[in-house]
Amino acid sequence: MIDRDSREVTVYSEPVEGVYQERHTVVFGKNVSLPEPIGIDLDTEPLLDWTGPAKD
Repeated sequence: MIDRDSREVTVYSEPVEGVYQERHTVVFGKNVSLPEPIGIDLDTEPLLDWTGPAKD
């Protein structure tokens, strides 16, 4: 999930009976790993261009 307001990316994984067991959140600008079957590291730096200035 990409949240432009908080400038964070959250990856949900390991669903069991409709509930995700794992959640990993990073701020824009950091890399985030997408688990298998995708199996890549996603660079979120370009998402900074997609938002307004950081909120305090």
